[in-house]
Amino acid sequence: MKYLIIGGNAAGMSFAAKYKRNSPEDEVIVIEKRDYVSFGGCGLPYFTAGLFHDTDRMISRSPEQAIKSGLDMRVNSEVISIDKENKSVLIKCGEESYQQSYDKLLICTGARPIVPNFGQYNPEHVYTLTSKKDGFDVKNAFENPALKNVCIIGAGFIGLEVFDAAHHLNKNVTIIERETHIMSRQFSPEMINTVEQDIRANGGTLKTSCSVESISDNAEGGYIINTTDGEIRADIIILSLGFKPNTEAFDLPKLPNGSLMVNKVGQTDDEHISAVGDCAASYHIALDKMVYLPLATTANKQARMMADHVAGKETFLQGMLGSSCLKVLDQELACTGISEIVAKENNISYKTSIIEDQNQTDYYPGQEPIKIKLVYDPASKQLLGGEIIGKKGAVSRINALAVAITAKMTTSQLGYLDFCYAPPFSRTWDALNVAGNVAK
Repeated sequence: MKYLIIGGNAAGMSFAAKYKRNSPEDEVIVIEKRDYVSFGGCGLPYFTAGLFHDTDRMISRSPEQAIKSGLDMRVNSEVISIDKENKSVLIKCGEESYQQSYDKLLICTGARPIVPNFGQYNPEHVYTLTSKKDGFDVKNAFENPALKNVCIIGAGFIGLEVFDAAHHLNKNVTIIERETHIMSRQFSPEMINTVEQDIRANGGTLKTSCSVESISDNAEGGYIINTTDGEIRADIIILSLGFKPNTEAFDLPKLPNGSLMVNKVGQTDDEHISAVGDCAASYHIALDKMVYLPLATTANKQARMMADHVAGKETFLQGMLGSSCLKVLDQELACTGISEIVAKENNISYKTSIIEDQNQTDYYPGQEPIKIKLVYDPASKQLLGGEIIGKKGAVSRINALAVAITAKMTTSQLGYLDFCYAPPFSRTWDALNVAGNVAK
């Protein structure tokens, strides 16, 4: 068996490594257009903040290590097209091109940042943040004391993490978000407003319900960003506007956003071709359908599951919940399952409940407020999703909620779950217990 994998990042290398261990006699070829593989780009905002200085710490495996494990690793190579009828791909490496046959093909081409046409401007200090080069470029710009004013366009995960990094470095930061609230698909307005207040209270300029119309060079240096809410002047611009799947070269069924349509085990409509990672759809447990979830955790887990599936081994991955978390200033934000806005979009019957509690006892130092919102089925009380925001302990609790949703538990069961207790960590009734008991 000859297994050809297009893409050597999270999904591709997870699949390749596990498949090779399962079937050591098979030939496994990995094609990667960059000169490095297994890069964990989630660490880039913290690298730009100067919290560590070696990008190799974000690489879990080098091409040389992959080759030693038995993989046919081909870097600086790009698949140009697929000939499905003859089961071969056209690969370009430098100035040369060649055909490579396969028995099975796995597409793991990931996604790229969306970069709208904002007009003509000098791109020197306009950045996205996904690659090693991006990381070095932004870090160097942030270290330049002459570049004091930073404008972040898009207040998603990367945008807010970059805000945290720039704020840590004492930059003047403006965030532009076209929606009424930041992170509007993950967090409800009544939950995220405390984070928005914190950003503003700590010196950040946050412009919501604001769209960028154009970017132009400032004659005095830097840039002028023309928006629906006036002009903004900046020395550095970070574009954080989401991702577009890298799937244009593949004549296969796709979701409206361009991600490849697959079944629960990653199979496309071609029996010889599968896809996984940020280029493909994923099965969402709470929605019970295939959706786009471009997350590193999703890519790694699905790829490993697929490697076991094709080897005929038992698999345990039921699906994904889009569980996510991030830090903004000293706030922890975490969510899992479906939010209220997603429930509405999918015509799902739901109820919600919100509690404001404390993360621990008052007599042990460090007590902080914690806010929890649950989304659940009004008839069965089965949990569908949740949001947690607080200054300490929010992220750790979302994992318990993800388990509860996967296990199809009800709010009543959540209310009586036997969580551990000690004064530094919780109260005798944990905040999650309280949230479950309040939900009616």
